[in-house]
Amino acid sequence: MMRSIRQGIPRLIGVSSLVAAMAGGVGAVGATSATAAPQAVPSAIVCTQSQPPTCFDTATGNVLQQGAQTGGTGNVLQQGAQTGRGTGNVLQQGAQTGRGTGNVLQQGAQTGRGTGNVLQQGAQTGRGTGNVLQQGAQTGRGTGNVLQQGAQTGGTGNVLQQGAQTGRGTGNVLQQGAQTGPGNGNVLQQGAQTGPGNGNVLQQGAQTGGTGNVLQQGAQTGRGNGNVLQQGAQTGPGNGNVLQQGAQTGPGNGNVLQQGAQTGPGNGNVLQQGAQTGPGNGNVLQQGAQTGPGNGNVLQQGAQTGPGNGNVLQQGAQTGPGNGNVLQQGAQTGPGNGNVLQQGAQTGPGNGNVLQQGAQT
Repeated sequence: MMRSIRQGIPRLIGVSSLVAAMAGGVGAVGATSATAAPQAVPSAIVCTQSQPPTCFDTATGNVLQQGAQTGGTGNVLQQGAQTGRGTGNVLQQGAQTGRGTGNVLQQGAQTGRGTGNVLQQGAQTGRGTGNVLQQGAQTGRGTGNVLQQGAQTGGTGNVLQQGAQTGRGTGNVLQQGAQTGPGNGNVLQQGAQTGPGNGNVLQQGAQTGGTGNVLQQGAQTGRGNGNVLQQGAQTGPGNGNVLQQGAQTGPGNGNVLQQGAQTGPGNGNVLQQGAQTGPGNGNVLQQGAQTGPGNGNVLQQGAQTGPGNGNVLQQGAQTGPGNGNVLQQGAQTGPGNGNVLQQGAQTGPGNGNVLQQGAQT
């Protein structure tokens, strides 16, 4: 019995010495904290034991899932890398090298500064705010843009679907379209706008300059406002024109071209399969040609090569100057006013003549 008591004494001494050491350690920590100044909590990465592990940065409060971050606060990285400063970003297999706040990157890269952007397999190299990129690239500054397989170098509030916008623009909608010039409020469907323009609608059309135009498989190379082009081409400046499979190369306002061509200047003309090469206003051409200057003429399968106003040509030709003439299968080569020709020819000058199968030389 005495032997067992002697063997138990060292054990008690060992336990008491351990408790004393612990007590001394606690006292030492308390004394140190009372006398020394408070120190900043060092950055430490704490990871869970789950697979895959989730790591937390104790200094910044960031959550890192197989990700690397050199600067930022409150970010969530899933297999992503953030080398620039940022706050509240979410990176899923994405890289953010520029400063950014509140961005969401899914397999996307953001090298420029940006705030509130959403990148899905997209790249943003320029500054931008509130952009949504789906397989799209934004190299210039932009705000509130939506890019679906599109590229944009500058612009605000644009929607690009398989489209490219290299010029600055606001509120544009591009569907398989390209806008290289500055423009606002344009809608491009498989269309190209290279010049400045506002409020244009392009369907498989090309426009180099203009405002408020509607192009359906049409091309407008000259400046124009309020034009409607359906498979038509307008190379000269014009406002308020309607082109259906028609071409207007000269300046003109308020013209209607149906499979017609207007190469000279003119306002308020209506061309149906007709051609007007000279200047004229208020003319109506149905399968007719007007090469000379004239106003208020009506040509039905007729040709007017000389100057004239208020003429009516039905399968008739007027080569001389004349006003107020009516030609039905008739020809007037001389000057005349107020003539009526039915299958008749007037080669000399005359006024107020009526010819039925007759000739006046």
